Amino acid sequence: MLQHLLQLVLYLLHRKTVTFEAGKDKGTGLTVEKEGVTITLSAGKVDDKFSYRLYKDATTTITSSAANITNVVFVCDTYKAGGKSFLGDGFDSSMAGLTVSADKINVTWTGDKNSVEFKTPGHQVRVKKITVTLKNDPTGINEVSNGTVNENAPIYNLAGQRVGKDYKGVVIQNGKKFIKK
Repeated sequence: MLQHLLQLVLYLLHRKTVTFEAGKDKGTGLTVEKEGVTITLSAGKVDDKFSYRLYKDATTTITSSAANITNVVFVCDTYKAGGKSFLGDGFDSSMAGLTVSADKINVTWTGDKNSVEFKTPGHQVRVKKITVTLKNDPTGINEVSNGTVNENAPIYNLAGQRVGKDYKGVVIQNGKKFIKK
């Protein structure tokens, strides 16, 4: 049980998110890159100051050179022009792992791939923020185990003097400090 809990904590600590914000993280041409994650549009704009524009019938490809992508969240711009909105219902909702919120502002994909393609057959989608979560397995940590403790190891007080098992207070045994009562 403890081992599974420690593995979960390690997983959560070593997850990495990369956030792209329109106007702040601008790209050139049809590509924007940040921290090993690349977003490429087949048609659209990545250099607008208000939103990334994913044009109708375009493909948006998100790739990672660092680790597999496990989650992508798009926060759509609520701006309207000429009675048109550019919300998340423009994405291909039949895509496996894709969920569009009821208000059509948040679009979430969940899976496990190093490259994900999003299509916009419905209409243009304008996105204010894209958050990409990477599965970043901790390097060099293969397992978590409870170390064995030598119960017969000598016990020392904080002054470094060897004391008996009946000693009460802060003690050091096996290189660890603890309080004996």
